[in-house]
Formats: sequence, C-alpha cells, structure tokens
Amino acid sequence: MERPRDLEKALRSPARCVEARLDPYRGELAPVVDLLGELARSKTLIVTVRSPAEGGHFKGSEEERLSVYLKALDAAPQYVDVELAAKIREDVVRAKGPAKAILSRHDFGGTPDLEILRGWVREAEEGGADVVKIATTARSWDDNFKVLSLVGRGGKPVVAFAMGPLGVMSRIFAPLMGAPFTYAALDAPAAPGQLSYGAMEAIYSSLGIYSNLSSLPDMRAALDAVDSALIHLLKLRLEICRDIGRLKKSLGLSVYDDSREAEVLKRAGDFKQLFDLVVQMCKAVQIVVPT
Repeated sequence: MERPRDLEKALRSPARCVEARLDPYRGELAPVVDLLGELARSKTLIVTVRSPAEGGHFKGSEEERLSVYLKALDAAPQYVDVELAAKIREDVVRAKGPAKAILSRHDFGGTPDLEILRGWVREAEEGGADVVKIATTARSWDDNFKVLSLVGRGGKPVVAFAMGPLGVMSRIFAPLMGAPFTYAALDAPAAPGQLSYGAMEAIYSSLGIYSNLSSLPDMRAALDAVDSALIHLLKLRLEICRDIGRLKKSLGLSVYDDSREAEVLKRAGDFKQLFDLVVQMCKAVQIVVPT
C-alpha cells in the first residue's frame, strides 16, 4: 500500500496480509498509525519505510526514517521490513518489540550469482532477521529458478522472487514452495511484474489450493479469495469486450451477434442465467465505447 486511501481500501479488502508502504506519506502520521492499528487487529500487517536506494520514495534523512518506523511500531504490526543494507537496520530490529523483522535486499539491475544470493540470506539471518526477503530482477527465465532455490533452504523463512515481466512466475510459485507470503497489488502495481490481488487469487483458485478445507473461517476465506478472482476475471472480460466493440465500430459491424451470444449461453450450462447478465453488461460496454 503506497497511498493514504489504500489503507482504507485494504481494511475493506479480503486480503489476509497487507504491506503498508509508509515512505510516500507526507505530513502528520497520527491518523495513519490509527489506520495501521485497525489493519493489525484484523489482518497480518507488514510496515516498511522503503529507502530510495531500494525502490522507495522517502525524502528525509535516515534519522527521520527511523522516527517513522518507531511511530509505525506503535500500531503493533506483525512484521516490520527494513533493508539489510540500511544504516538504521539494527535500530529497527532492536525496537521491533513483538513484531517480526523482515530484512530485505532488492536488486533492480538483475539477479546475481547464486553464491551472492545465498550470502545475502546468511547475512540477513545473522543480522537478526525473522524472515528474509530477496527481490531481484529477472533478465532470463533461469533467474526465476535461481531465486526460488533460496526458499526453504535457510534457517529462517525466506521470501524470494524476481521482479519484471520475466519474473512473474517466481511471484506465483514462491508461496507454493514454502515462502510465507508473496506480493500482489490491490490497485496499481507497486513494482515491476507485480500482478493484481484478483489475478493471483484466480491463479491459486485454479490450482486448487482452496480445496479440502475443514473449518468455517478457512471456507469463508476461500470464498473471499474466489470472489476476488471472479471480480478480476469479470473486469478482464469487460475490457476485452470494450476492445471488441471498438474494433466492430471501426469495421462498421453491428454490436449484436445473436449466433455468438447463443453459443456463449449454451456453453454456460447451469450458469446460463448468470451468463445472460454478464453478456448484457458486455453488450452495454460495446455500445457506449468511443471509436
């Protein structure tokens, strides 16, 4: 989360774990800390004040950044994330209280050799990490396998993935291989190659990770995840239909295609009534789309 309104959106979202990025915030932090406290009471909360050196937007000194961390810790988050190379790392780790420390390392230029990556993990573990986060940039498909090989191999839990378009698969597979969590966007992506929360839930739902549940809370959480996936796919369908409508208008074709509509509804089977509503929504989008 990078904008003030994102915290309120996160409170309403079905996401069970939220990262609050405080580095873009300006002005009084007290109202933000109150919102963070609400998040920490209802979800798993990670707070971070990312430095410009590792993709953040904080404008002040390291002493000022430490002050923001200390205020954020008043909200009792479950995790606090600080860069492994930060001068204030030891101060944040000492002040974290019951929160768990995520020591992170980001490489926006590429993915180093495996020995360097393993060295970062060891350094983080020795530096007081409860969780190690390694985020590199994929320049080849092999970079995905390189960073994923870090997951489950250290003495502490490791979150490892590659950023960028070529690294999407590592974001998806990291939790399936044992990482405690992965990163997605509730709204606009905050990092290269980041997928939306709905897109990630659509993938995980399709993989069957929400099957064979036994408790009511888990079942309800699974329903929330599937709902997020459905909303994502419905938005995607509307976007495609909008493009189809634009193309039809440019070609002088009619928006209505009775045979195509009948084919879609026939495929819907028991969901014909539901798909009829979806088709009508998509037709409406095609009608009003500008040329």
